[in-house]
Amino acid sequence: MATITFNCPKCKSLCAFKDAYIGRRARCLNCNQIFIVPATENEKIQTIKPPKEEFDEPLPGFYEAVFKKSLPAIFNKQSLTTLLFIFIVTTLKFFTAHLDYSFTVIGRGGPAFTVFLPIGSVIAALVWGGIFWCYAEIIYATAFDIESLPQIIFGGGAGYLFSVLQSLYSFFVALVVVLLPAVVAKIIFIETGIRSNWPVFPFVVLGMFLFPMAVLAVSISRALTMLFRLDYFFVPIKNAFRHYLFVAGLFILVWYLQYVSLNYGDVAGRSNFIIRLNLLFVLAIQILAIFTMRATGLFYRHFACYFKW
Repeated sequence: MATITFNCPKCKSLCAFKDAYIGRRARCLNCNQIFIVPATENEKIQTIKPPKEEFDEPLPGFYEAVFKKSLPAIFNKQSLTTLLFIFIVTTLKFFTAHLDYSFTVIGRGGPAFTVFLPIGSVIAALVWGGIFWCYAEIIYATAFDIESLPQIIFGGGAGYLFSVLQSLYSFFVALVVVLLPAVVAKIIFIETGIRSNWPVFPFVVLGMFLFPMAVLAVSISRALTMLFRLDYFFVPIKNAFRHYLFVAGLFILVWYLQYVSLNYGDVAGRSNFIIRLNLLFVLAIQILAIFTMRATGLFYRHFACYFKW
């Protein structure tokens, strides 16, 4: 996948975007200038002048945009391809996540060794990578005033694999960064003889509270280095605390529902009705997850004045 590099038309800082973003709105991370990503490096950059109030004060109507505009944005013709992709790969994961063809080979007079073929886990990882990619694209598109789900542009099998691995890596690093204090605290407590998990619990809660902001940083800035600027995280949270708490609550709810949901391997011996009911539940979680990602993008759109990036 090629990369388009050019200088910001306002501050001349170097900007770089994958060619999948050609023709889409983007923002310079240095001066906040909004422009259209050009098709070539020599093309004249089209700038977009935002309303004066966009960076001076928050945009009103956050909850109205979340509750009244999200469902029309999710369920429309432009969003159909992305929505079907998420449903199809989620269904694939539901029916295959339990598959494990690993086996042990016992040699004659020698040690036994295991051949690992966790097919279900590999498929699940590929599916989650694709879904995470969609989540990041939904946040990005919503943040820049697109009222539909973004189109799927993977660029063939190699492009899909690259997007999957990059998305898995980005979300994993984001989770590790916000949970790092909990990991450090756990190590310290173990070294001091404290085995209970309860002293670590507040650090885990803090990490999960910061996770939506970490995902937002990765999705908007496209730079993992932003995850280490926690000072950038707290200004938007402090100035729009109630709204951010709402977004964080959605994240935690989606995580919990995903955690308690069952795959086909868990209900294989039950009736077809129960199997279908569980599949519908898993798909409904994805609808709620898409709703949550739109709310995250809307948080950036409505409170952009509090963001330094």
